[in-house]
Order: sequence, then C-alpha cells, then structure tokens
Amino acid sequence: MTDSPLLPPDIERLQVIRTYLQLQLAAVDAAIAAAETGAQPWLATPATAWRLQHLPSAAGRVGRGVLHRDDCWFVGGAPIGREEAVIALGEPGVEACDACHPKDGLQP
Repeated sequence: MTDSPLLPPDIERLQVIRTYLQLQLAAVDAAIAAAETGAQPWLATPATAWRLQHLPSAAGRVGRGVLHRDDCWFVGGAPIGREEAVIALGEPGVEACDACHPKDGLQP
C-alpha cells in the first residue's frame, strides 16, 4: 500500500472509508441510471411529508421559503405536516420546489 497523508493507517478506519465510498458509488450509479431513463422515483407517488427551507436575505429584508417533499434531494429544512405545508404555500414569499413538486400531496 502506498503511504497517503489523506488516509488513516489503521484497518478499522480504512474499512469505514471503503464502506462509505461504496455507498456513495451506489448512489451515483442510481442517479446516473435515473438520468439515463428519465425516471424520477420521488414523483411516482404523492408527497406524504414535507420540509420548509428558510432562505435568509440581506439585513432589513424579508427572507423567503421553499417547500420540499421530505424525500427531495434537498437535505435540511424544518419538517412540517400536511396542514402546515398548505398554510406555508399560502404565505407570501413561500414557493414550491421545482424539482420535487411538493404540491402533489396537498390537493384535497
């Protein structure tokens, strides 16, 4: 094995890194397959959980929000329920994510 300043010397941490990289590679392979076929599995069913992302703005200005499905690629935001998601979309400055289409689970 070559000495690398970026890798730990012990087998336990090397195995953890290897597992992590295998998981990342599997995720990239799945994303490539979805891009090649045009499949968007999160759009196959209506949303059942949501997250609200707060986007701050410059001092003195009102920020804005983006509503996401809980299974959107966006990681973060506050988890909210259906009623809160409906209310949030009615608020000025809150928009639905263009990638995950969170409105699909909010129609009566």
